[in-house]
Order: sequence, then structure tokens, then C-alpha cells
Amino acid sequence: MSEAPVNANQWPTLRGDRDAFVAEFGVERAERFNQAFWGTDPEADALFTSGHSVREIMTGLRDALASGEVTEGTLPEIAALIEDMRRAFDGIDMERVERGRLAYLSIPPLSHGLALGPGSLVHTYSTPAIADLLVNTGELTDGAVKRLAYTTNWIYSLFIPGGLEPGGKGFEHSGMVRTMHAHVRRVHQNRGLDYSAWGAPISQLDMLRTWLNFTYIPYQGLRTMGWFPNDQQIQDIFYLWRVVGRLIGIDDDLMEGLNDIESSQETLDAIHFVDGEPNKASQDLVDALRTGFVANAHRITNLPEESLLEWTDAHIRIIHGDEVADSYNVPRSVIHPIIALNTAAVTERYDMLRANPEALQAEVQKNENILLSLLTDDTSYNKQDERLTVKVPA
Repeated sequence: MSEAPVNANQWPTLRGDRDAFVAEFGVERAERFNQAFWGTDPEADALFTSGHSVREIMTGLRDALASGEVTEGTLPEIAALIEDMRRAFDGIDMERVERGRLAYLSIPPLSHGLALGPGSLVHTYSTPAIADLLVNTGELTDGAVKRLAYTTNWIYSLFIPGGLEPGGKGFEHSGMVRTMHAHVRRVHQNRGLDYSAWGAPISQLDMLRTWLNFTYIPYQGLRTMGWFPNDQQIQDIFYLWRVVGRLIGIDDDLMEGLNDIESSQETLDAIHFVDGEPNKASQDLVDALRTGFVANAHRITNLPEESLLEWTDAHIRIIHGDEVADSYNVPRSVIHPIIALNTAAVTERYDMLRANPEALQAEVQKNENILLSLLTDDTSYNKQDERLTVKVPA
């Protein structure tokens, strides 16, 4: 379990009423959440408290992540991080991980992109605990296109053949995601800011919430779009993401029992209880997401950006409903009814595809080839360590 600072006994002031939380979700969950509010990632955080320069750390870390191995010359802090990442595979059924990969690839990347962009990220930005920090980096508002491309590139890397294994692209990029989180925490904490309102920056609770934004939220969203993976497919995908969760530093016990959409519901409800209400930072990020997602979709499809914005706004409403879309001032799209009418056809085609093993295999291969063609080192977290700036209150 991740370490927590001395103020870990304090329930953050903006996380709602602790007694009300206990009445709804129990003492045990309240105690674990309180630890998670303050828990971070000791192995990754140690990279920036080692006394070595950022350049020295990052040079050695890139080499270690690319190989998945440590050598006699690897700095101890880097070796500890790599060894912790390798422990993510202890006791893991790699055949089941592969089934999860193939289940993911049975759905086109563009549909996943909608579920993870207008779907997951709108949900990510709804809590000030995350939204304020992301706006402070300046990267997700001032550089939305670039940062969304980094996240998309990382996700693609997880689902290519061998991507998660030590030395694979998914392993490498996951290590950089983890390192970037530690870098942001270091910059914020070095300013001596007061975190009594929400807890530690990029805490274990925040990371768990984000993990659900790559599991529960997109697959619930895909259902609204007509994609209905069966129970086994969903459980295999969640199983794969549990490995990813460990790779990026989430405490394993926080993900325990979160095996599919239904089993994750109570945990997500508990997280929503302590989320707070969306604020201006949430609105700014949703606005930047719409712009960034359209720009990235235009690069892939070459369709007019005006049409893609209509398409994006329609999917925000389809996935989240009118109440959420209205709260973020997302315009009503004229193509919304057309997309909604096509949902049944999407479901029928997907069911027919899975009933034909040869057709399914061909679809998976096609989608895998698309991921491979879209992967690039030019838009990856590997490029960002020293260029990240953080704007924090004086």
C-alpha cells in the first residue's frame, strides 16, 4: 500500500461529510478512502527526491523502460520503479490478458476514441480535485490537441502485440505516465501548497477514479453507442486494465473486486460522493476536449472539423445524457437523432461479427493494424518530462 503523509488522518474539507459517507458506504471504505486521499506513489516519487538531476534520472529511466530490465549501472531509484512495475505481472494469467486485448480490438479504434474522449474525459474533468490540477499544468487547456494525442498514443500502445510486457511500448509509456504524475506532484509539493481541501495531488483516490475512466465509463458509454461486449469480454478487458493499473502505480487492493461494470458500481458511487461539483476548470477542460478531440479526429478521418464537432457533441449527449451535456453548455447536434437511429444496426453487426470467428479475426487484425499505423514516438509522454510547466497559485 502506498505511503501517506502525517496529515492522512484528516478527511479533506471539500470531500463531503465523513459521517454521511460512513452512513452510506461503511467505516472500512471511509478509512481506506481517507488513506487513498493522501497516498501517492513512493517508487515514482523517489525519482525526484534522489538528489540526481532530472536529466540524469530521465536518461536512465528511458533506457530501463525501453528494455524492461535493470543493470548494475541502473540508479537504485530507477531500479526500484522498474522492479515494482515488473511485479504487476506476479500471478497474472497472460492468456487472459491476451483475451482482453483481443476483446478490445473487436471494436474499432474510433469508437473507442469516442468512449474515451467525449465519454471518459468529460467524466474525468467533473471533479475539481482533478480539474484544478490539470488546468494548473496549462497543458490540457492551452495545449489540448497535443496532450490528448499523448493519452491516445499511450492507450494504443497498451493493445499492440506484446505491448504490456516489460520492454513493450505499453510498459514503456505506462512508466512515463507514472513518472509524469510524480513530476507534477513534486512541483506542486515543492511550492508548499495547502492540500487540506482535496488531499494529495494525483492521489491514489484520483488514480483509482481515472482507472474507472478507462474501464467502467468507456464500456458503459460504448453500450449507449450500440456496442455490447459480452460478460466474459468485459471481465477480460477489466483484467487487462488491472495490470495497467498496477503498472501506473495504483494500489492493488483499491482495484480488488472491480471485475466489470456491475461490480464497480458501488465504488464509483462512493467516489462520486467525494467528488465535489464541477467548476470553471471543469468547463474549461471540456471546452478544450471538444476542440482537441475534433482536431485529432480530423487528422485521422480528414472529415470537415465542423461536422466532426457536431458528431462529438452528439456523442457527449448520447454517452452522458442531456443533463450533463447542458451543464457544460454542449450544443444540441442536428445529427444526434441520426446517430441514435443507427445504434441498433451497430449492435446487430457486432453480434453477427462475434458469431463468425473468421470475420472476427479479420476485424481484430484490421483494428490492430490501425493502432500500429497510428502509434508514434512524436506524441508520447517520453517527450514531456522537462517541458512540463505547472502554474500554481502564488
